Amino acid sequence: MADLRRDIFRGIYSNPIYRSPYVTDKDATQKSPTPSAPSTGWLSCIRIPRRHAIIGFLNVVLFFVFIWHLPLLRTIHSRSFLPSGVSTSHTRHLPQAPLDPDFTPSIISPATKKSRRQLLSLAKELSKTQFPKKIWQTWKTIMLPDAETFERRQTWHALNPDHEYELLTDKTALQYVIQNFNSTDPYIVHLYKNFPQRILAADLLRYLIAYKSGGLYSDIDTECKRPIENWVCQAIGNLPDVKKPDVNIVVGMELDILDKSQYPDEWLSEAGFSQRIQFLQWTIYAKPGHEILRRMITSIQEAVRSDIEKTDTKSISALKYKDKQILDTTGPFRYTQTILEYVNDIMGRKVKLEEFSGIKEGKVFGDVLFLPVNRWSPGVGHSNAGEDETAFMAHHFKSTWRD
Repeated sequence: MADLRRDIFRGIYSNPIYRSPYVTDKDATQKSPTPSAPSTGWLSCIRIPRRHAIIGFLNVVLFFVFIWHLPLLRTIHSRSFLPSGVSTSHTRHLPQAPLDPDFTPSIISPATKKSRRQLLSLAKELSKTQFPKKIWQTWKTIMLPDAETFERRQTWHALNPDHEYELLTDKTALQYVIQNFNSTDPYIVHLYKNFPQRILAADLLRYLIAYKSGGLYSDIDTECKRPIENWVCQAIGNLPDVKKPDVNIVVGMELDILDKSQYPDEWLSEAGFSQRIQFLQWTIYAKPGHEILRRMITSIQEAVRSDIEKTDTKSISALKYKDKQILDTTGPFRYTQTILEYVNDIMGRKVKLEEFSGIKEGKVFGDVLFLPVNRWSPGVGHSNAGEDETAFMAHHFKSTWRD
């Protein structure tokens, strides 16, 4: 039996399929040796089968490819509305229902800072889409406050017959927020539902609509003067190398008073402004998913969450902002800073305020089209604003946000 096992083993061992090409046995000593290649130094000591060498080379290539793409892998986000949003372990199976007022959000990390290359790439992808042909407005109920408001709303229908129109009431607006954000970012729903000062919710809502659905959001006290479809083309008409698809969001100038001799600091303070260049947010015209809006919503969440932590009860119901604090938390003050930071990032430089001043028709930085004051805010007594005949729309300043 032992001899049989030995013979079987020798038969397998002598089979070239199972045998290493570098191993010799006693039987091989009787055969004439194969001439060997001349020695090449230390390399002659390394004997690696060709198959192993190829596999090793491919592993090295794959390793360097992985290292090269590692920074990009870190920027791939979950399906959450915010890349820094609530972790998926908390949101994957959330019910589609309003959250409890005492809801405690999971940890939200600081907003991810995208590189200029990433911003340009996002802008390029967004430029392949069009502005949605939809107009959004909001009011407490389906019944508007007066006949004048109704007539102004009709101007949006009359001049834009190819645009869909939707008026969100307090009830349907909450449904919109829950439907679009509760499954991914419940803290947004928590804030919107429980803000004790509803102007904060109204401000947040416009950014959510513009980010998620896109199109035109405009306050209920605005009036359309020219068809929306012509706005971008007319504004960039005299700008070289700028085409309509290059524009992904339109921003209106609210304040342009860099001249201190004409507008001293006292005037600025009495008028209720905090900066000399300011962008309005009673109207937002954007393609869905723009980075400015994502940053704005993230910034609001982080600011409010920080303010809640400073209250005695650590509850959103304890928040109470003054008028200027509202403007800085959810209003045009924060919106202006968010836009300026984005422009600096996508341009790769510090864009001076003087570059925003004195715009006559339109000016583009990155994928953002800036309109002069007269286009969306004609007839105001500052900023060299023109009259209604030069306007795309008009704002009648009913201050409904104070109600």
